[in-house]
Amino acid sequence: MLTYGGREATPTERTAAADFVSRFSQQPETLQFPEIAVLETDSFGRVMVFLRVLHADGLEEPLLIIFKEIHEDGGYLAGPKSILRVRAASFYAGIEHHTTRNSWECPPDAEPDFGG
Repeated sequence: MLTYGGREATPTERTAAADFVSRFSQQPETLQFPEIAVLETDSFGRVMVFLRVLHADGLEEPLLIIFKEIHEDGGYLAGPKSILRVRAASFYAGIEHHTTRNSWECPPDAEPDFGG
């Protein structure tokens, strides 16, 4: 059973999520990923992933990642604001914040019009 619903990540999605998170760890070989779930995909190909990261010391860290793209060959694109640590008490507010800061459902090449 997935913590927040969605669907079980495919092997390619699992690999992308694990690789991305491992890049931020000093001991990536010790990380375990008991849950990786795809919560949503927007119409421009972005993928929102929820994962639980289990560290060697027993600490479990829940994260949201928004990928701009995940390719079938295992490659992916993720921006500087792609990762967010979440808390159970504010999980859904975290999703709303994270989608806004990652331009969810906005065309990738959109330019703001400030009426100038």
